[in-house]
Amino acid sequence: MTIWTPDLTPFDGPLYLKLVKAIEQAIDDGALPPLTRLPTMRALADRLGVTVGTITRAYGEAERRGLLAAKVGHGTWVKGAGTDPANEWVIRKEEGHRIELWQNLPVQLDRAAIIRPMLTEVADGDLNALLGYDKEAGQPGQRQLFIDWLAEQGVAGSEDRLLFSHGAQHGIMLSLMATGCVGETILCEGLSYPGMLGNARQLKNQVVGLAMDEEGLIPDALEAACRTRRAKLLYLTPTLQNPTTATMSQGRREAVVAIARRHDLLIIEDDVNGLLPSTPVAPLVNLAPERVIYLGSLAKIACGGLRVGFVLAPPPLRNAFAQAMRLSSWMVSPLLIELACKLVSQHQIMPLVEQQRRILTRRGELLRHLLPGARWQEGSMHAWLPLPEPWRSQEFAEAANAQGVGVASGEHFAAGQFAAPQGVRLSLSQPATDARVAEGLERLAGLLRGSLPTNPLL
Repeated sequence: MTIWTPDLTPFDGPLYLKLVKAIEQAIDDGALPPLTRLPTMRALADRLGVTVGTITRAYGEAERRGLLAAKVGHGTWVKGAGTDPANEWVIRKEEGHRIELWQNLPVQLDRAAIIRPMLTEVADGDLNALLGYDKEAGQPGQRQLFIDWLAEQGVAGSEDRLLFSHGAQHGIMLSLMATGCVGETILCEGLSYPGMLGNARQLKNQVVGLAMDEEGLIPDALEAACRTRRAKLLYLTPTLQNPTTATMSQGRREAVVAIARRHDLLIIEDDVNGLLPSTPVAPLVNLAPERVIYLGSLAKIACGGLRVGFVLAPPPLRNAFAQAMRLSSWMVSPLLIELACKLVSQHQIMPLVEQQRRILTRRGELLRHLLPGARWQEGSMHAWLPLPEPWRSQEFAEAANAQGVGVASGEHFAAGQFAAPQGVRLSLSQPATDARVAEGLERLAGLLRGSLPTNPLL
Protein backbone atom coordinates (compact mmCIF):
# COMPACT_ATOMS: atom_id res chain seq x y z
CA MET A 1 0.00 0.00 0.00
CA THR A 2 1.34 3.47 -0.96
CA ILE A 3 1.94 5.76 1.99
CA TRP A 4 0.63 9.29 1.49
CA THR A 5 3.74 11.47 1.45
CA PRO A 6 3.15 15.22 1.12
CA ASP A 7 5.54 17.76 -0.41
CA LEU A 8 6.20 20.37 2.29
CA THR A 9 8.37 22.71 0.20
CA PRO A 10 5.54 25.05 -0.95
CA PHE A 11 4.63 25.95 2.63
CA ASP A 12 6.13 28.39 5.11
CA GLY A 13 6.58 28.12 8.86
CA PRO A 14 7.72 25.43 11.28
CA LEU A 15 7.79 21.87 10.01
CA TYR A 16 4.70 20.76 11.92
CA LEU A 17 2.66 23.68 10.52
CA LYS A 18 3.89 22.91 7.02
CA LEU A 19 2.45 19.44 7.42
CA VAL A 20 -0.84 20.83 8.75
CA LYS A 21 -1.09 23.08 5.69
CA ALA A 22 -0.28 20.14 3.42
CA ILE A 23 -3.04 18.08 5.04
CA GLU A 24 -5.50 20.94 4.63
CA GLN A 25 -4.59 21.39 0.96
CA ALA A 26 -4.80 17.65 0.27
CA ILE A 27 -8.28 17.57 1.81
CA ASP A 28 -9.39 20.60 -0.24
CA ASP A 29 -8.13 19.22 -3.57
CA GLY A 30 -9.43 15.71 -2.94
CA ALA A 31 -6.10 13.94 -2.51
CA LEU A 32 -7.25 12.97 0.99
CA PRO A 33 -10.99 12.16 0.73
CA PRO A 34 -13.17 11.95 3.85
CA LEU A 35 -12.48 8.94 6.09
CA THR A 36 -9.06 8.34 4.52
CA ARG A 37 -6.74 6.79 7.11
CA LEU A 38 -3.45 8.66 7.45
CA PRO A 39 -0.08 6.94 7.83
CA THR A 40 1.09 6.09 11.32
CA MET A 41 3.22 8.75 12.91
CA ARG A 42 6.32 6.59 12.76
CA ALA A 43 5.77 5.69 9.11
CA LEU A 44 5.22 9.30 8.01
CA ALA A 45 8.15 10.53 10.08
CA ASP A 46 10.43 8.02 8.33
CA ARG A 47 9.12 9.04 4.88
CA LEU A 48 9.61 12.76 5.54
CA GLY A 49 12.86 12.41 7.48
CA VAL A 50 11.53 14.25 10.53
CA THR A 51 11.00 13.31 14.15
CA VAL A 52 7.93 11.48 15.39
CA GLY A 53 7.35 14.49 17.67
CA THR A 54 6.89 16.72 14.61
CA ILE A 55 4.23 14.40 13.20
CA THR A 56 2.59 14.12 16.62
CA ARG A 57 2.34 17.88 16.90
CA ALA A 58 1.04 18.27 13.33
CA TYR A 59 -1.65 15.59 13.71
CA GLY A 60 -2.71 17.10 17.01
CA GLU A 61 -3.00 20.59 15.50
CA ALA A 62 -4.92 19.27 12.48
CA GLU A 63 -7.28 17.48 14.83
CA ARG A 64 -7.87 20.68 16.82
CA ARG A 65 -8.66 22.49 13.55
CA GLY A 66 -11.33 19.93 12.77
CA LEU A 67 -9.48 18.36 9.82
CA LEU A 68 -8.71 14.99 11.39
CA ALA A 69 -10.10 12.59 13.96
CA ALA A 70 -8.17 10.06 16.05
CA LYS A 71 -9.00 7.16 18.31
CA VAL A 72 -6.83 4.86 20.36
CA GLY A 73 -6.19 1.63 18.45
CA HIS A 74 -7.79 2.93 15.27
CA GLY A 75 -5.32 5.53 14.05
CA THR A 76 -5.96 8.95 12.51
CA TRP A 77 -8.26 9.70 9.60
CA VAL A 78 -9.76 12.57 7.62
CA LYS A 79 -13.03 13.79 9.04
CA GLY A 80 -16.10 13.32 6.87
CA ALA A 81 -19.20 15.52 6.67
CA GLY A 82 -20.93 13.26 9.17
CA THR A 83 -18.23 13.94 11.76
CA ASP A 84 -18.76 17.72 11.79
CA PRO A 85 -19.80 18.53 15.38
CA ALA A 86 -22.58 20.76 14.03
CA ASN A 87 -24.26 17.71 12.52
CA GLU A 88 -24.35 16.03 15.93
CA TRP A 89 -26.00 18.94 17.76
CA VAL A 90 -29.51 17.52 18.05
CA ILE A 91 -31.95 17.00 20.92
CA ARG A 92 -31.32 13.64 22.56
CA LYS A 93 -34.08 12.02 24.59
CA GLU A 94 -33.30 9.99 27.69
CA GLU A 95 -34.26 6.37 27.24
CA GLY A 96 -34.10 3.60 29.83
CA HIS A 97 -30.64 3.15 31.28
CA ARG A 98 -29.19 6.05 29.27
CA ILE A 99 -28.67 9.42 31.01
CA GLU A 100 -28.20 12.60 29.01
CA LEU A 101 -25.91 15.34 30.33
CA TRP A 102 -25.65 16.51 26.75
CA GLN A 103 -27.77 19.61 26.19
CA ASN A 104 -28.79 22.72 28.13
CA LEU A 105 -32.54 22.19 28.25
CA PRO A 106 -34.65 23.90 30.93
CA VAL A 107 -35.22 21.87 34.08
CA GLN A 108 -38.37 19.77 33.70
CA LEU A 109 -41.17 21.59 35.54
CA ASP A 110 -44.95 21.55 35.24
CA ARG A 111 -45.19 24.50 32.87
CA ALA A 112 -48.50 23.24 31.48
CA ALA A 113 -50.23 24.20 34.73
CA ILE A 114 -49.17 27.80 34.11
CA ILE A 115 -49.70 27.97 30.34
CA ARG A 116 -53.07 26.15 30.15
CA PRO A 117 -55.20 28.95 31.68
CA MET A 118 -53.32 31.50 29.57
CA LEU A 119 -54.28 29.59 26.43
CA THR A 120 -57.88 29.79 27.54
CA GLU A 121 -57.60 33.55 28.02
CA VAL A 122 -56.08 33.92 24.55
CA ALA A 123 -58.80 31.79 22.98
CA ASP A 124 -61.49 33.87 24.68
CA GLY A 125 -59.98 37.09 23.35
CA ASP A 126 -59.58 38.37 19.79
CA LEU A 127 -58.11 35.12 18.52
CA ASN A 128 -58.56 35.97 14.84
CA ALA A 129 -56.27 38.98 15.24
CA LEU A 130 -53.57 36.72 16.64
CA LEU A 131 -53.92 34.25 13.77
CA GLY A 132 -53.14 36.81 11.08
CA TYR A 133 -50.04 38.64 9.93
CA ASP A 134 -48.55 41.39 12.07
CA LYS A 135 -45.65 43.84 12.00
CA GLU A 136 -42.19 42.30 12.08
CA ALA A 137 -41.50 43.78 15.53
CA GLY A 138 -44.80 43.06 17.26
CA GLN A 139 -47.03 45.72 18.79
CA PRO A 140 -45.70 48.75 20.72
CA GLY A 141 -47.63 47.78 23.85
CA GLN A 142 -46.12 44.28 23.79
CA ARG A 143 -42.63 45.68 23.37
CA GLN A 144 -43.14 48.18 26.22
CA LEU A 145 -44.32 45.37 28.49
CA PHE A 146 -41.04 43.53 27.90
CA ILE A 147 -38.98 46.70 28.34
CA ASP A 148 -40.61 47.35 31.71
CA TRP A 149 -39.98 43.75 32.79
CA LEU A 150 -36.34 43.89 31.65
CA ALA A 151 -35.89 47.12 33.61
CA GLU A 152 -37.05 45.27 36.74
CA GLN A 153 -34.30 42.71 36.05
CA GLY A 154 -31.62 45.41 35.65
CA VAL A 155 -31.51 45.51 31.83
CA ALA A 156 -31.84 49.00 30.33
CA GLY A 157 -33.63 49.49 27.02
CA SER A 158 -36.39 51.33 25.18
CA GLU A 159 -39.45 50.19 23.28
CA ASP A 160 -38.21 51.51 19.93
CA ARG A 161 -35.04 49.35 20.17
CA LEU A 162 -36.76 46.03 20.90
CA LEU A 163 -38.06 43.41 18.50
CA PHE A 164 -39.07 39.82 19.10
CA SER A 165 -37.26 36.81 17.66
CA HIS A 166 -37.65 33.04 17.47
CA GLY A 167 -35.35 32.59 20.47
CA ALA A 168 -31.78 33.80 20.87
CA GLN A 169 -30.55 31.41 18.16
CA HIS A 170 -32.65 33.33 15.63
CA GLY A 171 -31.38 36.54 17.22
CA ILE A 172 -27.81 35.54 16.34
CA MET A 173 -28.76 35.01 12.71
CA LEU A 174 -30.61 38.35 12.63
CA SER A 175 -27.54 40.06 14.10
CA LEU A 176 -25.18 38.69 11.47
CA MET A 177 -27.57 39.72 8.71
CA ALA A 178 -28.41 43.17 10.08
CA THR A 179 -24.77 44.14 10.70
CA GLY A 180 -23.72 43.10 7.19
CA CYS A 181 -21.19 40.65 8.61
CA VAL A 182 -21.87 37.84 6.13
CA GLY A 183 -18.44 36.60 5.05
CA GLU A 184 -16.66 38.85 7.58
CA THR A 185 -14.43 38.00 10.54
CA ILE A 186 -16.14 37.45 13.90
CA LEU A 187 -14.23 37.52 17.19
CA CYS A 188 -15.47 35.44 20.12
CA GLU A 189 -14.35 33.44 23.15
CA GLY A 190 -12.06 30.56 22.24
CA LEU A 191 -14.75 28.15 23.41
CA SER A 192 -18.12 29.39 22.20
CA TYR A 193 -21.75 28.48 21.66
CA PRO A 194 -22.10 25.88 18.87
CA GLY A 195 -25.27 27.58 17.60
CA MET A 196 -23.31 30.73 16.83
CA LEU A 197 -20.49 28.73 15.25
CA GLY A 198 -23.02 26.93 13.05
CA ASN A 199 -24.58 30.23 11.97
CA ALA A 200 -21.14 31.58 11.15
CA ARG A 201 -20.33 28.56 9.00
CA GLN A 202 -23.56 28.96 7.05
CA LEU A 203 -22.82 32.64 6.40
CA LYS A 204 -19.16 31.98 5.47
CA ASN A 205 -17.77 33.94 8.41
CA GLN A 206 -14.21 33.45 9.61
CA VAL A 207 -14.44 32.89 13.37
CA VAL A 208 -11.45 33.79 15.52
CA GLY A 209 -11.48 32.32 19.03
CA LEU A 210 -9.64 34.38 21.67
CA ALA A 211 -7.89 33.38 24.89
CA MET A 212 -9.95 33.00 28.05
CA ASP A 213 -9.45 32.76 31.81
CA GLU A 214 -11.74 32.15 34.78
CA GLU A 215 -13.75 35.31 33.90
CA GLY A 216 -14.07 34.51 30.22
CA LEU A 217 -12.56 36.56 27.39
CA ILE A 218 -9.21 38.16 28.27
CA PRO A 219 -9.18 41.89 27.37
CA ASP A 220 -5.53 41.82 26.26
CA ALA A 221 -6.34 39.05 23.79
CA LEU A 222 -9.19 41.15 22.39
CA GLU A 223 -6.95 44.21 22.11
CA ALA A 224 -4.29 42.23 20.25
CA ALA A 225 -6.86 40.75 17.85
CA CYS A 226 -8.33 44.18 17.09
CA ARG A 227 -4.86 45.47 16.21
CA THR A 228 -4.00 42.60 13.87
CA ARG A 229 -7.35 41.68 12.28
CA ARG A 230 -10.08 43.54 10.47
CA ALA A 231 -13.18 42.59 12.44
CA LYS A 232 -16.25 44.61 13.29
CA LEU A 233 -18.16 42.12 15.41
CA LEU A 234 -17.52 40.45 18.78
CA TYR A 235 -19.80 37.69 20.08
CA LEU A 236 -19.84 37.11 23.86
CA THR A 237 -21.76 35.23 26.54
CA PRO A 238 -20.56 37.21 29.59
CA THR A 239 -22.75 35.44 32.17
CA LEU A 240 -22.42 31.68 32.79
CA GLN A 241 -20.42 31.30 29.61
CA ASN A 242 -21.12 28.27 27.49
CA PRO A 243 -19.36 25.87 28.06
CA THR A 244 -16.95 27.08 30.80
CA THR A 245 -19.51 28.75 33.17
CA ALA A 246 -17.21 31.81 33.40
CA THR A 247 -18.91 35.06 34.42
CA MET A 248 -17.31 38.43 33.71
CA SER A 249 -16.89 40.83 36.61
CA GLN A 250 -18.09 44.42 36.25
CA GLY A 251 -14.51 45.55 35.75
CA ARG A 252 -13.91 42.99 32.99
CA ARG A 253 -17.08 44.11 31.21
CA GLU A 254 -15.99 47.73 31.35
CA ALA A 255 -12.58 46.81 29.93
CA VAL A 256 -14.15 44.91 27.01
CA VAL A 257 -16.49 47.80 26.22
CA ALA A 258 -13.58 50.28 26.31
CA ILE A 259 -11.66 48.20 23.76
CA ALA A 260 -14.75 47.90 21.57
CA ARG A 261 -15.13 51.69 21.58
CA ARG A 262 -11.48 52.23 20.68
CA HIS A 263 -11.69 49.90 17.71
CA ASP A 264 -15.30 50.65 16.67
CA LEU A 265 -16.33 47.06 17.38
CA LEU A 266 -19.97 45.97 17.61
CA ILE A 267 -20.79 43.46 20.36
CA ILE A 268 -23.41 40.71 20.31
CA GLU A 269 -24.21 40.06 23.97
CA ASP A 270 -25.86 36.64 24.25
CA ASP A 271 -27.51 36.93 27.66
CA VAL A 272 -29.72 33.83 27.63
CA ASN A 273 -28.21 32.89 31.01
CA GLY A 274 -28.19 36.42 32.39
CA LEU A 275 -31.18 36.06 34.71
CA LEU A 276 -30.25 32.63 36.09
CA PRO A 277 -27.87 33.80 38.89
CA SER A 278 -29.63 35.19 41.96
CA THR A 279 -27.38 38.28 41.87
CA PRO A 280 -26.61 38.92 38.19
CA VAL A 281 -23.98 41.36 36.99
CA ALA A 282 -25.30 44.30 34.94
CA PRO A 283 -25.19 43.47 31.22
CA LEU A 284 -22.88 45.05 28.67
CA VAL A 285 -25.80 46.74 26.94
CA ASN A 286 -26.19 49.03 29.97
CA LEU A 287 -22.62 50.24 29.43
CA ALA A 288 -22.76 50.78 25.67
CA PRO A 289 -26.27 50.69 24.20
CA GLU A 290 -24.94 52.36 21.04
CA ARG A 291 -22.78 49.34 20.12
CA VAL A 292 -24.19 46.31 21.98
CA ILE A 293 -26.79 44.03 20.41
CA TYR A 294 -28.50 42.38 23.38
CA LEU A 295 -30.05 38.93 22.92
CA GLY A 296 -32.41 37.33 25.43
CA SER A 297 -34.90 34.49 25.36
CA LEU A 298 -37.64 32.83 27.38
CA ALA A 299 -36.46 29.40 26.22
CA LYS A 300 -33.95 28.72 29.00
CA ILE A 301 -35.78 30.55 31.78
CA ALA A 302 -39.44 29.83 31.02
CA CYS A 303 -40.59 27.59 28.15
CA GLY A 304 -38.31 26.17 25.49
CA GLY A 305 -41.19 25.33 23.18
CA LEU A 306 -42.52 28.88 23.24
CA ARG A 307 -39.56 30.01 21.09
CA VAL A 308 -39.88 33.70 21.90
CA GLY A 309 -36.73 35.75 22.25
CA PHE A 310 -36.00 39.45 22.12
CA VAL A 311 -33.32 41.72 20.68
CA LEU A 312 -32.27 45.17 21.83
CA ALA A 313 -30.66 46.76 18.78
CA PRO A 314 -28.59 49.96 18.68
CA PRO A 315 -30.76 52.70 17.12
CA PRO A 316 -28.75 52.95 13.84
CA LEU A 317 -29.33 49.21 13.23
CA ARG A 318 -33.03 49.11 14.09
CA ASN A 319 -34.24 49.29 10.47
CA ALA A 320 -31.66 46.73 9.37
CA PHE A 321 -32.96 44.31 12.02
CA ALA A 322 -36.53 44.88 10.82
CA GLN A 323 -35.47 44.03 7.29
CA ALA A 324 -33.56 40.95 8.44
CA MET A 325 -36.67 39.78 10.30
CA ARG A 326 -38.87 40.22 7.24
CA LEU A 327 -36.37 38.34 5.07
CA SER A 328 -35.84 35.46 7.52
CA SER A 329 -39.38 34.77 8.77
CA TRP A 330 -41.42 38.01 8.32
CA MET A 331 -42.46 37.98 11.98
CA VAL A 332 -42.73 35.98 15.17
CA SER A 333 -46.19 34.43 15.54
CA PRO A 334 -48.51 36.98 17.22
CA LEU A 335 -50.05 34.06 19.12
CA LEU A 336 -46.69 33.15 20.69
CA ILE A 337 -45.89 36.78 21.50
CA GLU A 338 -49.26 37.16 23.24
CA LEU A 339 -48.58 34.07 25.36
CA ALA A 340 -45.13 35.42 26.24
CA CYS A 341 -46.69 38.74 27.24
CA LYS A 342 -49.12 36.97 29.55
CA LEU A 343 -46.19 35.16 31.22
CA VAL A 344 -44.64 38.58 31.84
CA SER A 345 -47.76 40.49 32.85
CA GLN A 346 -48.92 37.74 35.21
CA HIS A 347 -45.48 37.61 36.87
CA GLN A 348 -44.90 33.92 36.13
CA ILE A 349 -41.39 34.03 34.64
CA MET A 350 -39.27 34.73 37.70
CA PRO A 351 -41.01 32.06 39.85
CA LEU A 352 -40.04 29.57 37.12
CA VAL A 353 -36.47 30.86 37.29
CA GLU A 354 -36.44 30.50 41.07
CA GLN A 355 -37.66 26.90 40.82
CA GLN A 356 -34.84 26.16 38.39
CA ARG A 357 -32.29 27.77 40.70
CA ARG A 358 -33.33 25.60 43.63
CA ILE A 359 -33.11 22.41 41.58
CA LEU A 360 -29.81 23.41 39.97
CA THR A 361 -28.37 24.28 43.39
CA ARG A 362 -29.09 20.75 44.58
CA ARG A 363 -27.53 19.31 41.46
CA GLY A 364 -24.52 21.59 41.82
CA GLU A 365 -23.96 20.14 45.29
CA LEU A 366 -24.10 16.64 43.84
CA LEU A 367 -21.52 17.68 41.26
CA ARG A 368 -19.15 19.10 43.87
CA HIS A 369 -19.40 15.90 45.88
CA LEU A 370 -19.03 13.42 43.00
CA LEU A 371 -16.78 15.38 40.59
CA PRO A 372 -14.97 17.97 42.73
CA GLY A 373 -12.72 18.98 39.82
CA ALA A 374 -15.65 20.28 37.76
CA ARG A 375 -16.43 24.00 37.44
CA TRP A 376 -19.95 25.19 38.21
CA GLN A 377 -21.52 28.45 39.33
CA GLU A 378 -24.84 29.18 41.02
CA GLY A 379 -27.73 29.18 38.54
CA SER A 380 -25.81 27.47 35.76
CA MET A 381 -27.49 24.72 33.76
CA HIS A 382 -24.12 23.21 32.92
CA ALA A 383 -20.69 22.50 34.34
CA TRP A 384 -17.25 22.23 32.72
CA LEU A 385 -15.15 19.18 33.55
CA PRO A 386 -11.40 19.55 32.79
CA LEU A 387 -9.93 16.14 32.03
CA PRO A 388 -6.74 14.74 33.55
CA GLU A 389 -3.91 13.54 31.34
CA PRO A 390 -3.89 11.62 29.13
CA TRP A 391 -7.65 11.82 28.46
CA ARG A 392 -8.76 13.67 25.31
CA SER A 393 -12.19 15.28 25.03
CA GLN A 394 -13.66 13.17 22.26
CA GLU A 395 -12.20 9.99 23.68
CA PHE A 396 -13.77 10.67 27.08
CA ALA A 397 -17.12 11.51 25.44
CA GLU A 398 -17.03 8.19 23.62
CA ALA A 399 -16.10 6.31 26.79
CA ALA A 400 -18.93 8.05 28.67
CA ASN A 401 -21.32 7.16 25.87
CA ALA A 402 -20.31 3.53 26.25
CA GLN A 403 -21.28 3.87 29.93
CA GLY A 404 -24.70 5.20 28.91
CA VAL A 405 -23.98 8.87 29.67
CA GLY A 406 -24.13 11.59 27.04
CA VAL A 407 -21.71 14.53 27.46
CA ALA A 408 -20.56 17.27 25.08
CA SER A 409 -16.92 17.13 24.02
CA GLY A 410 -14.94 20.36 24.21
CA GLU A 411 -14.33 20.09 20.47
CA HIS A 412 -17.96 21.11 19.85
CA PHE A 413 -17.20 24.55 21.28
CA ALA A 414 -13.79 25.30 19.70
CA ALA A 415 -14.01 28.54 17.71
CA GLY A 416 -12.02 28.63 14.49
CA GLN A 417 -8.51 27.36 15.05
CA PHE A 418 -8.60 27.79 18.82
CA ALA A 419 -6.83 24.89 20.55
CA ALA A 420 -9.58 23.57 22.79
CA PRO A 421 -8.48 22.33 26.23
CA GLN A 422 -9.28 18.75 27.07
CA GLY A 423 -12.64 18.87 28.80
CA VAL A 424 -16.35 18.13 28.47
CA ARG A 425 -19.52 20.03 29.26
CA LEU A 426 -22.04 18.42 31.60
CA SER A 427 -25.62 19.68 31.40
CA LEU A 428 -27.13 19.30 34.86
CA SER A 429 -30.54 20.59 33.78
CA GLN A 430 -31.44 17.94 31.23
CA PRO A 431 -32.21 14.79 33.30
CA ALA A 432 -35.70 14.58 34.77
CA THR A 433 -34.63 13.95 38.37
CA ASP A 434 -31.77 14.63 40.77
CA ALA A 435 -31.33 10.88 41.15
CA ARG A 436 -30.60 10.47 37.44
CA VAL A 437 -28.13 13.35 37.57
CA ALA A 438 -26.38 11.67 40.50
CA GLU A 439 -26.27 8.34 38.70
CA GLY A 440 -24.79 9.93 35.59
CA LEU A 441 -22.15 11.77 37.59
CA GLU A 442 -21.28 8.59 39.48
CA ARG A 443 -20.69 6.77 36.21
CA LEU A 444 -18.38 9.55 35.04
CA ALA A 445 -16.52 9.56 38.35
CA GLY A 446 -16.04 5.81 38.02
CA LEU A 447 -14.71 6.32 34.52
CA LEU A 448 -12.13 8.82 35.79
CA ARG A 449 -11.13 6.50 38.64
CA GLY A 450 -10.70 3.56 36.25
CA SER A 451 -7.80 2.76 33.99
CA LEU A 452 -6.79 5.76 31.92
CA PRO A 453 -6.39 5.46 28.14
CA THR A 454 -3.06 5.11 26.44
CA ASN A 455 -2.01 8.47 25.05
CA PRO A 456 -2.75 8.13 21.30
CA LEU A 457 -0.14 10.72 20.36
CA LEU A 458 2.78 8.68 21.73
